[in-house]
Amino acid sequence: MNLAPFGGRRALRAATVALGIASVLAVATACSSSSGTPAASSGGTTPLTLQTSWIPLVQFGGSYVAEKEGYYTNNGVDVTILPGGPDVDSMAAVESGQADIGMGNADTVAQANANGADLVIVAAGFQKNPLAILSTSDKPITTPADMEGKKIGVPTGDQAAQDAVVKANNLDASKIISVPVGFDVAPLVSGEVDGLWVFYSEQPIAYEAAAGKPGVTMLTADYGLDVYAQVYAVKRSTLEDATKKTAIEGFLKGEIEGWQNYVKDPTEAVELTVNDYAKDGGLTIEEQTKQAALQMDLLVTDETKANGLLWISDDGITKNLATLESLGITGADKSLFDTSLLTDIYQGKSSIG
Repeated sequence: MNLAPFGGRRALRAATVALGIASVLAVATACSSSSGTPAASSGGTTPLTLQTSWIPLVQFGGSYVAEKEGYYTNNGVDVTILPGGPDVDSMAAVESGQADIGMGNADTVAQANANGADLVIVAAGFQKNPLAILSTSDKPITTPADMEGKKIGVPTGDQAAQDAVVKANNLDASKIISVPVGFDVAPLVSGEVDGLWVFYSEQPIAYEAAAGKPGVTMLTADYGLDVYAQVYAVKRSTLEDATKKTAIEGFLKGEIEGWQNYVKDPTEAVELTVNDYAKDGGLTIEEQTKQAALQMDLLVTDETKANGLLWISDDGITKNLATLESLGITGADKSLFDTSLLTDIYQGKSSIG
């Protein structure tokens, strides 16, 4: 069984649904920051296209800051940021040549390779995968063991992840009642389920708004579901071309500077998201500020504090490969990752710029 892409299982916000996906993507594509792929380099910079994995959200705030503040151009690249969506396959975009860099998750890259692609992960934005189990403060689920005897709402595509968590924590699957649900938090609010699989930095915000009080969120990454998320993948052949590899390194330098700015203060990233990249997308400063704060738990870890944002460690690779195997994705090995660019960029330091 294969773990479906995290981004592909996420619900669109109600306001975005009302506007329609086409409207959101059209606005994002129309703005100067997300227009079509450059035909040629500008001002001596190398044109690159970044395909994000989802619709414009502060989830990609560091990239927005990197473009707005000129971090990309300062490092020799002219980056076009393309918005994703439920019908956008970022890995297919890279494999087909429609994009130079694709954002996704370690499992989506590994699955693409299992299907014939030859992609490599060069950096990892979210050190912890964002899949979590949300519960109420009255019946909190704070460890996997608390899942036993409970009804757990499982959206389409998350059963494989639940099975992996059950196996990793030696739980009795017969004591956990899986209830098929959509992506809305209503089943948890109503008490239909005791726990709900969610995206860590999104549905908990919606639940608090609906229930009038915060829920309890358990990150599955803390309990054996070790899959890097929001990774940056390129064709392996790109890294075998010295000129292209230099351009990708320039991109990563700009990207890191953008995320360093975000971690220091996400205000600019939030404002760019709401007022520019997702203009007319129904987002609010308040909600995106909350999401930006929650994402810090995914971006910043002891590993990144010691080595820098977007870091990929040997230990992380080992854990990722073990999780991919538990999810039924075969054929992945250490060659799925290339840490040479990050090593060159940081030079033993924990920040750049």
